[in-house]
Order: sequence, then structure tokens, then C-alpha cells
Amino acid sequence: MSWLEQHIEEFVLPQVKEHYPDIKSRADLSISGYFKPEEMSVIKNAWRSAKLAANGKPILLPGRDVQVFEILARRENYPTLFVPECSRLTVRKIVIPNLKDYFLFDTGFMGSIPRGLSMGENSFLMLSANARPNVGIQIFPRLSFSRGLALNIEATPKYWETGRLGVDDEIILPPAKPWDFVQAARLTVEVYTSSAPRFIPKHQPLERRELWA
Repeated sequence: MSWLEQHIEEFVLPQVKEHYPDIKSRADLSISGYFKPEEMSVIKNAWRSAKLAANGKPILLPGRDVQVFEILARRENYPTLFVPECSRLTVRKIVIPNLKDYFLFDTGFMGSIPRGLSMGENSFLMLSANARPNVGIQIFPRLSFSRGLALNIEATPKYWETGRLGVDDEIILPPAKPWDFVQAARLTVEVYTSSAPRFIPKHQPLERRELWA
């Protein structure tokens, strides 16, 4: 059984069966069509570059926004530590054992997550960075539409709401509403099964879009 089939069977279906009993298998989760092929090409190349920069280290993926890259990692069984509960609200409460053994990759943009986790110099990259010059911080320093792509990724449906702190300062990661959970599963199928080409013929502006309007 592939990671995707196991993910659907053991993680998705138990969460949605009460609200959507007609969803009984992956076949009932149509591909979302959220990303254009050229966007997926850039996303895949960003992931390849992150692995190259990691130089053999496992990659730390902090927060819900990098779920797309965790899906790509599971396609090839690349070692990662996916921490969906990490957010600007919780980052200073997150404890990563042996942090120095990881290379961090995030969507960006201000760098609050790697700073909050006290990542050392040359131990992280972001898809989009506000720093100028952004060499050594942004995965593709010359990618002019990096912010638009990062926003598209950040706007994708998630399995969870944003991580936050509870009344006793504990980290809370509430599950998403049932329909958002289903949409996140559809996105997972899309990304995992994507056959987007490695290269795109030309630069095309990428804009933030509404989900499934």
C-alpha cells in the first residue's frame, strides 16, 4: 500500500465518514485542480533545491503551510519532521530535539519561524523572503513571483486550524471543519499524483486565487 492509500484509509476516512458517508475511498476524492501545472513545476523544483541545500540532513517543515512539501517528501520517502502545530503564535513553545541535525524549509516571508526556532546561519531556506539581498535565504533568489506562489501555497486547505496557545499556555492544534478537511484530502491527492513537467516554457505571473470558486 502506498503512503497515499494508507493516508486516505487511516487518516482521512475516519475523520470524514460521519459527515460524508459517501466518501469511502480515494476514488471518491476528486483531484482539486488547485495548482496550475507551471505552479506544480516550480513547487517540485523548490523541493528538489531544498533537498540539495539540506546536504543529506532531514528537513524540518514547520507549520501547516508547508504541508505541500511534506506530501512530496512522502512520495519518495525523504526524511522530514513535519510540525503542523508550529505557527507564529506557538513557535517559541516548540521544542525540536537535536535541532542542529535538521535543515529547515518554509514558505516565508518574514522569517519569524526560523528565528523563533533559533535556526543557525545556513540552516534554513524559504520559498519567499523579504530580505534584500535574499541570496542564501530564498530558495530561488531571482524568482520574481515567489511571493505570489508562497501565498497560493499558504491559501491551500489544511487538515488543521492554525496552531495556538491554550489557557494554560499549551499548544493546541484543532482539526479543520469537515468540508475543509475533505478539501485538504483532495489537495493531497492532487500533489501526490502530480505529473507536472520539470520545466515550464516561460515565466507566467502567479496570483493568489480563491479556492474552488
